[in-house]
Amino acid sequence: MKNYKAWILDFDGTLTRQLPVRIFMALWLASYYFFRPTRIKEIFILRDWRRLRENRFCAEAKNFRELQLAELVRHYKVPRESVEKILQTWLIERPLKILRLFTRKKVLDAAKFYQSLGVRMIVYSDNPVREKLSAIEFSPDAAFSADELCCMKPDARGLKKILEEFKLNPAEVLYIGDRDDRDGLCAKAAGTDYLDVKIFEESL
Repeated sequence: MKNYKAWILDFDGTLTRQLPVRIFMALWLASYYFFRPTRIKEIFILRDWRRLRENRFCAEAKNFRELQLAELVRHYKVPRESVEKILQTWLIERPLKILRLFTRKKVLDAAKFYQSLGVRMIVYSDNPVREKLSAIEFSPDAAFSADELCCMKPDARGLKKILEEFKLNPAEVLYIGDRDDRDGLCAKAAGTDYLDVKIFEESL
């Protein structure tokens, strides 16, 4: 592999396997709310949160997370605190309990190995990521989420901010992700090399 000064790693689908995580969480949701039918609205809040993030992934607004929350509060007529609690429970707290079961172990081990050789490891996710990194016992040199950088992939402004902050030449950086339509386009727009995680995993 070419000598890079830094790797930019996506999290969901790259350091973990997205499909089994989603299946497990879907079953967990279904079983939980089967016995709580009066709270079924919460499932739709979660569904619409994901849809809003997908639809706004190139939003110019710096406060797009606040716009998402406001829209859900208005549409479902529930307090903001309730929406925040639902999101915290199902998007952060409960997934943390299972993420270690579905890590891409060879990819994670490779990242730790190259980090020990001096390659800077930076995790960049569209979703909150720091607690997830703790759950899989990985300590990158830095971690960023779309909310912090005020844009979502494939908009490359967030990635360019990371490169600028660490004074990295794009030619010296490898971006590893699982979605060509997001991670791949983001890397291309920022001028970094891109590698699909499945190809990388097969090469290990």
